[in-house]
Amino acid sequence: MKNIKKMAGAAGGILGAFLASPLVAMAATEEKKSFGDTMLTALLNTVMGIVIVFLVLLLISRIIALFKYINKFEANRAAKKAAAAPVQEAVAAPVQEEAAEEELSDDLELVAVITAAIHAYEEAQGNDVPVDGLVVRSIRKAGKAKWQNA
Repeated sequence: MKNIKKMAGAAGGILGAFLASPLVAMAATEEKKSFGDTMLTALLNTVMGIVIVFLVLLLISRIIALFKYINKFEANRAAKKAAAAPVQEAVAAPVQEEAAEEELSDDLELVAVITAAIHAYEEAQGNDVPVDGLVVRSIRKAGKAKWQNA
């Protein structure tokens, strides 16, 4: 076992020396660059990096601009699917009409719950609210996302 480790170490050392010697020889023969040449190389590397970044940003903006076609593609796909299955739509239509006829604004329990919630909120804020002082005049859906109400 010891012999195998010695042989492996020797082979690794020989292989490392063989691979490193051309690199060392190249480094020894390379000429030293002046400060101006070094700065020119650094400037070219910087410009190349900036150009690559802006090209990638331009590519990303083009990809994002194509997102509007995804919605159109989905709508066309849904229209084709709806045309292929008119029987399913006929069955589902009466259920949707019944739901649309029901009005939630006449639901007295809902009005009572909302009034109680407003009353509890105002008391939690430290505002003095009389028991008969709150009147709910109308309840309607806002139709906006929560972040748009801010």
